[in-house]
Amino acid sequence: MNLKPNALRALCAALAAAWIAAGLAGCGRSAPPRAQLNLALAVFPGEAARYARFVAPFELAHRARVNIVAQSYGDILEAIRVQARARRGSLDLAELDLAMLGEARPAAAALDGLVTPAVQSLFSGPAWAAATANDHIYFVPHRLMWQAMIYNRLEVPDPPRTWDDLAHFARAHPGKLALKAARYEGAMCDAMTFVWSAGGRACDPQSPGSLRAFDLLHSLAPSLNDESAVFREMSILEAQARGSVWIHFNWPFAIGYLKSKGLAPGVDLSAPIPAGPGGSATALGGGYLAIPRSAPHRALARAFLAWLLTPETQRRLGRELGWYGSIAPPPGSEDAILYAGFSAMRDRVRARPTVVCYAQLSNRWQRATRAVLFRGAPPRAALAGIYQGAASARFGDSADARCCAGLER
Repeated sequence: MNLKPNALRALCAALAAAWIAAGLAGCGRSAPPRAQLNLALAVFPGEAARYARFVAPFELAHRARVNIVAQSYGDILEAIRVQARARRGSLDLAELDLAMLGEARPAAAALDGLVTPAVQSLFSGPAWAAATANDHIYFVPHRLMWQAMIYNRLEVPDPPRTWDDLAHFARAHPGKLALKAARYEGAMCDAMTFVWSAGGRACDPQSPGSLRAFDLLHSLAPSLNDESAVFREMSILEAQARGSVWIHFNWPFAIGYLKSKGLAPGVDLSAPIPAGPGGSATALGGGYLAIPRSAPHRALARAFLAWLLTPETQRRLGRELGWYGSIAPPPGSEDAILYAGFSAMRDRVRARPTVVCYAQLSNRWQRATRAVLFRGAPPRAALAGIYQGAASARFGDSADARCCAGLER
């Protein structure tokens, strides 16, 4: 097997450490666990410790040990692809970012029969559509999230509800509106929010909706905060906390961060994203779980997913891990106030296309967005450049073919 990727070496080392820890934890027990379930998650060490406590009821019920291997999404993707080619592996469950699902699909086992109508009701149609290809479900939502508008309620007592309101705010308060427009995936999420709100599609850059969205971005550009070209999730959030930004778009963790600083709900709150000519839309994000085709304990992995995909476990997931997702906060609670904008956007979630060429497609949208915002490029010309000059490739299914074919020219 080719061990070129550093990801595989890192993952093997992490698994070895997890197995050693599991063995030490079992010392002195009269009835050691019957099975080991290796779960690769894109979490920080502190989150991994909380997740270990979260899965304790499953371990008890199944007399199994869940070994949590904390790695980056990219390393996890590379590991399951290498193990799929080798037709043997050590991972039983793998968490993958939504944007990677198209690339990961060939290495993932189909989950037919696991997802019942009751399970499907936990998440939105677009969330399941992103997990499905050729009428087979390959992934299940794990910690889904979506964007809303974060605003300073003291400076902006009446937050923008429409594109016209947003444009008026930007002109009246130069520098106080910001976008996440650094060269990374967040720029795609912000851009698609506007494209979808105009009726456009990621796979059709030259549609009328895409052009309407880029016309808006072009008009907002002179009034944006100067740091928008380098802003990412945390840097734009810190600017909001300092008061140098009054409005931006971000994920649910932003409200938790502002609350920890004593700024929410007193200063900052969430609200729906302003509606465009096609309504209001928001980008779906977060992680999905897959059972790799090379998983050594596939039956136990399916049992874990069945346990995870219940309303009570989902409530615990949000309560104990702080991951806003399938279950909304109780009405009237402090969380309901804090996350009001996210709750309002629940039915307006859209998923980026989960196709094998997604990374290439996203990079081109990012370049087009930055060209309009920071280099004064005409919107029509920037959009026309998305489907030019790419190398040809073979694609796995009709959805991929329809979305990726334009990248072959």
